[in-house]
Amino acid sequence: MVLRLASMTYGGDALGRAGGKAIFVPGGITGELVRAEIVEERGRFARARLVEVIEPAPERVQPRCPHFGECGGCAWQHIDYGAQLRFKAEIVREQLRRIGKIKSAPVRDTLPSPDVWAYRNHAQFSASPDGRLGFQAAHSNRVIPIEICHLFQPPIMEWFQSTGRMEAGVERVDVRCAGSQSSATVERSGRRIQSGPPLEFTVKGVPLRVSAESFFQVNTLLIETLVDLVTSGLGLRGGDTALDAYSGVGLFSRFLAPVAGRVIGIESSRSAMADARVNLAQFDHVEWHEGWVEQTLPSLALPIHVAVLDPPRAGCGPQVTQALIDKPIERLVYVSCDPATLARDARQLMDAGYGLMEVQPVDLFPHTFHIETVTAWKMARPALACG
Repeated sequence: MVLRLASMTYGGDALGRAGGKAIFVPGGITGELVRAEIVEERGRFARARLVEVIEPAPERVQPRCPHFGECGGCAWQHIDYGAQLRFKAEIVREQLRRIGKIKSAPVRDTLPSPDVWAYRNHAQFSASPDGRLGFQAAHSNRVIPIEICHLFQPPIMEWFQSTGRMEAGVERVDVRCAGSQSSATVERSGRRIQSGPPLEFTVKGVPLRVSAESFFQVNTLLIETLVDLVTSGLGLRGGDTALDAYSGVGLFSRFLAPVAGRVIGIESSRSAMADARVNLAQFDHVEWHEGWVEQTLPSLALPIHVAVLDPPRAGCGPQVTQALIDKPIERLVYVSCDPATLARDARQLMDAGYGLMEVQPVDLFPHTFHIETVTAWKMARPALACG
């Protein structure tokens, strides 16, 4: 079939329509006329294979990676970087409109990554049956062994090139680097059999310990930008009590603590909590709660003035969002890595009286469809007035 592609979607595919059905086409670009072959029918939509680009978009470029199109890591290497930034802002706006029912969200232009290659400080390699390291294929569990990846910082590629094959039974290897140092963690049958030492990242001149099992942002170049967006969005005043939900190793807490009267961190990861205690050991007005946010937050009886939320891809969910509403907390900053779950939670916040002040996409993940978004919220009317 011949399709005119109308838009880019969260997930990386281009979208066209035929006979009233949505057709998702990996490798296409908005505006292109393509020939595509249906490979999967799913009721009101279908997935297709790109057969031919009849009329290419001006944004189409030659992918840099020899594994592009087979490896599932990058979906957008065939798109000019400026267009990637534009498409990501459009996707955030569309998700907020379609899922969140927010007609005119204040979405800013996507902030670019200072470097679009060699920006990742963290790699998750899968092992093929013969021990070669690679990544899962797009839409498949098959492991694609790789020779090179242009997204990782040099210490990771140096580790990869010096390692060779893994021993039999190894399923996954996580490698993280900070500066010139790298650390690897090996898994077999879902269990860690080797865990690398903690690394030290420096953010705004402040050293932060990050253990191998702890989450940390993968684009080192934009971590300070995230910190600035969070602190400015909160508008923290001296004496305010600040909540850091999904606090990780204490990245945001570390820069809230010098101003806040009190900081409360909630984190379910034991290793991240241990790192956070080290990273904020100098502050005696910070308290930590190890546990799930949905269980811990409703039990906090003290008043909270501002909160930063940095949940995993699943978002906060209705239980956490309702706990925020019940406080209520005057100002929120919600850091999201999934615009669909952000839009879902945004609708609940708006229904409760929160105003969406700003939506700032940040491109932590060039050449992929993934989008980091920092949103700022302010309670516009009392929660009791919500109907």
